[in-house]
Amino acid sequence: MSDHSLTGRIPTAALVLGLAGLIPFAAGAASLWVRLPLLPPETGLRLVVIYGAIILSFLSGIRWGTAIGPYGTGRQAPEFAASVMGSLAGLSAAFLPAIPALAMLIAGFLVQGLWDVMSVDSGRLPAWFGRLRMILTAGVVVALVAALLAVLAT
Repeated sequence: MSDHSLTGRIPTAALVLGLAGLIPFAAGAASLWVRLPLLPPETGLRLVVIYGAIILSFLSGIRWGTAIGPYGTGRQAPEFAASVMGSLAGLSAAFLPAIPALAMLIAGFLVQGLWDVMSVDSGRLPAWFGRLRMILTAGVVVALVAALLAVLAT
């Protein structure tokens, strides 16, 4: 067991890379509110939706990995099935108009974050992961809501 599992401290690399992963969300959402020299609004919106789909799929992959863990086959099959839902939601969002795409991503990230925190509470994931996911989920959802509000305002 690592020191991080025992102390509950978020590993520095996970925290730094996770926070850096918020940059495309923030930049894309900001481009819908203010003129950014290298990111026109239509590109910023596409960035938020497509990057959101990719990251939601990435989080589903993490859950697939946890399903490989020490579960009996009766528990493993539902874990595998549930783990692909984020990927399917992200893929669907990439092909929807902006408003339903953003709404689907917001819901997907909230559900994924809740699932991750519940898995920490049940002891299936380390405590630091739950805290990291709450921080990152909050950042993502704020950016997605800001993008949604900008689209609704136009």
